[in-house]
Amino acid sequence: MSQDIKDLREKLASKRVELKELFESVEDGKYTADQKQAIADRNSELAGLVEEVNLASAKSKNEKAIEADSQPAEASSYGSEKVQPKSVGEQFVNTAAYKNYKENGVKGVDAKVGFSPNEFKTSLTTTGYPPEVLREPGILESALRDPNAVIGLFDQIESDQNAFAYLEETTFTNNAAEAAEGAAVGEAALAFTEQTEAIRKIGVFIPVTDELLSDVNGIQGYVNSRLQTMLKLRLDGQLISGNGTAPNLEGLLDAGKSSVGSSDFNSYNGNLGRIGAIYNAITDIRVNSFTEPDAIVMHPSDWNQIVTSVGADFAGTSSAGYAEKSPLFVAAGGMGAGPMAQIWGVKVVPTTAIANNTVLVGRFGGGECANVVMRQGIDLAITDSHSDFFVKNQLAIRATMRVGFPVYRQAGFHKLLNM
Repeated sequence: MSQDIKDLREKLASKRVELKELFESVEDGKYTADQKQAIADRNSELAGLVEEVNLASAKSKNEKAIEADSQPAEASSYGSEKVQPKSVGEQFVNTAAYKNYKENGVKGVDAKVGFSPNEFKTSLTTTGYPPEVLREPGILESALRDPNAVIGLFDQIESDQNAFAYLEETTFTNNAAEAAEGAAVGEAALAFTEQTEAIRKIGVFIPVTDELLSDVNGIQGYVNSRLQTMLKLRLDGQLISGNGTAPNLEGLLDAGKSSVGSSDFNSYNGNLGRIGAIYNAITDIRVNSFTEPDAIVMHPSDWNQIVTSVGADFAGTSSAGYAEKSPLFVAAGGMGAGPMAQIWGVKVVPTTAIANNTVLVGRFGGGECANVVMRQGIDLAITDSHSDFFVKNQLAIRATMRVGFPVYRQAGFHKLLNM
């Protein structure tokens, strides 16, 4: 880290301390005009500093990338070049079945590519893999939501079984107490119940022409891009709204998750009331699951309503401005927007994976309350035996994944309805 970036971050930390002290100086939640202005000024300074840090970091990364590009390939102890991880598409075009088709025109045999859970997780963060865009000239792909918005919040673990079993503590009796000399101490009790979460399959196939299959670059991009995206979009939605009826996963909003906290925005008035409802959800999680929420998932339209309205309500007039005047937001790229968007210090994740007028607060990461269990990453197969594909010179490329979604502490999540 360069000294300039380090200095900027230290300055940013100092300004955040100043803002915290301003909040703490407010008595009974009543802000004076001077306090409101001071808070708005500090927020504005923070936004400027965050932008400076981001620009400095981007500059530093670019300089390092240029330097790395100018260096010769790193060699191993055996003198060979450093091996980079292969994407799914690269693995696919190296299968025996694909090469057989390319060389001899022989089809009718499946070509499978196993994709480990760890590799799937890497692909979710895009590190080491091509971007999810089909790089074919003249093709403009449909605009899609970020397929990793919800998946990326959870820790992922591996399993080689058809179901995922775990022990849930169902009894915790604490009889710890002071004891006089020679007296007996209290007897505690613990009990556990084994829970089982089914592993479900998500799959899709795409018809492909011989012409596209004969183009290595074309098929590689096709597999890397759209098939992965389709599976992840479906999984992203299942984690939120799956109804639990086989073969669906049971999402966090499903009625079967009866211990997930629930409240109604209709019980609160105005935009500041909505902010209060979200804080009550955060408190409910802290009290009932003894965990700290790390994300607030909501529809982009709902986030827009909060950002553009709550600042005006805070200032007391509808023409007073936007959320940068509110003490509730400290975010990168302008108050209430960007990768550091927050409410009450908790990250906001705007995504269309969740329905409009519904907000989900929870402890998604860390594996304390839930995990995504990968039975396998992405499994690919190719065949011409589907329907009349043989006579049409078409093939089907199928992608499947098997995944489970155990929720250990339902009380670590809270849904708010009817925003």
